[in-house]
Amino acid sequence: MTTTPEQNQYDLELKGITKHFGSFMAVGNLSLSVERGQFVCLLGPSGCGKTTTLRIIAGLEEPEKGEVWIDGRRVDDDPPWVRDFAMMFQDFALFPHMTIRKQVAFGLEMLKRPKEEIRRRVDETLATFEIGALADRKPDTLSGGQQQRVALARALITQPRLLLLDEPIGSLDFSLREAVMLELKDVQRRLGISFIWVTHDQNEAFSLGDLVVVMNHARIEQVGPPEAIAERPRTRFVAEFIQGNNVFEGTVESVENGNARIGTPSGSFDVPVEDAPLLAPGAVVTFSVRADILSTRPQAEHVNRLEATCNAVEYLGAIRRYDLQLEDGRSLKYEQFRSAAARIKEGERVSIGWRVEDGVLHASPSAPSDEHRA
Repeated sequence: MTTTPEQNQYDLELKGITKHFGSFMAVGNLSLSVERGQFVCLLGPSGCGKTTTLRIIAGLEEPEKGEVWIDGRRVDDDPPWVRDFAMMFQDFALFPHMTIRKQVAFGLEMLKRPKEEIRRRVDETLATFEIGALADRKPDTLSGGQQQRVALARALITQPRLLLLDEPIGSLDFSLREAVMLELKDVQRRLGISFIWVTHDQNEAFSLGDLVVVMNHARIEQVGPPEAIAERPRTRFVAEFIQGNNVFEGTVESVENGNARIGTPSGSFDVPVEDAPLLAPGAVVTFSVRADILSTRPQAEHVNRLEATCNAVEYLGAIRRYDLQLEDGRSLKYEQFRSAAARIKEGERVSIGWRVEDGVLHASPSAPSDEHRA
C-alpha cells in the first residue's frame, strides 16, 4: 500500500517477480516498468510466462517473490477487486442474460455509483464505441466484432489505470482482426489508458505495441519498440522467433576496428561488435541479418558474400520470399517486395551479399539483463 514519488510516472511496475508451478518456473525474476498511457505487448511462444505475468498483475496468481505496483501503489498483497485495472479475455465473457446496456453498466453498478451518473456514462460509452443501436439486444444476437466492442466498453467504463488483455482477438477471422486492432489502438490513444496485451502473434504485437516485450522460458529476452525488436534482435532466440531473420553461428576469428570476423560453415563474415567490446578470438557467437536487407546484386559495399541456389519461391501478400540453399546445405531466406520484378527462379544459382553494418551480433544467452523500462 506504500506510495513513493518516483513510482508515480509509471502505470505499472513489476519488480523481481518469480512464480513456480511445482518444479516448473513460470516467471523468473522478471522486472518491467510501463510508463503512463503506453500500449505494451507481451510476446512469446506458448509456455513462456506471458499469461502468468498478466494474471500476477491482476492478482489472480500470487508471486513467490517480487512486487507489483500500479499507479505508484504497491498492490501485490491486495485482492483483484481493489486493484485499478480491468481485464478482457479472448471469449469476451459477456453475460448471456443481460442486454448490452446492462453489460456496460455492470462495473459502475458494482461500484455503487449514483443512478444518474451510471445512465450518463453508459450513454457516453455506448456512443464512444458506436454500439448505442445495440443497447437493448443480447450478446447472442451480435457479431464477433460487435461483441468485441461491448466487452471493451464494459471493461473501460470504470476508467481503470490498466487494461489487461489476454489474446482478445484470437478467435476473430483475419479481416475482422485487422479492423478491431485499428479500433483498439485508436481507443487506447484517445483514453490514455495503458494496455497490457498478451499475444503469440508478432504481427499483432508490432501493429499495436508502443513497446514489445519478448519473453522466453519465463524471462524477458528483449524490450523495445517494434522496429528495434525486428531490426536489432538482442539474442539468438529473438532473431529466430521474429520472422525475417537469417541466423548464423560461428567462431570469432579476429576482432579489429570495431568489427569481428566470424567463421561459419557458410564462410567468414564481418559483423559490428557494438555491445560486446570484450569479445575474444575463439568465442562461439551467433549473429543475424534481415532477409529484406540482402542483395542479389552485390556491389563493393556488400563485403559479406556467399553463393546459393533457389529452392522455392513463396508469395506472402506484399512479400515474395525466396528459400535459398547454401553450399553447406543450410537454408537462407531472401525477401523482396512483390511490386519489384521477380529476380530469381527456382533452381537458379545466385550471389548474395550484405554490408558489414547490416549484421547484428547477439548477446550470450547467459548474459545478465537489466531492469526493463517500457
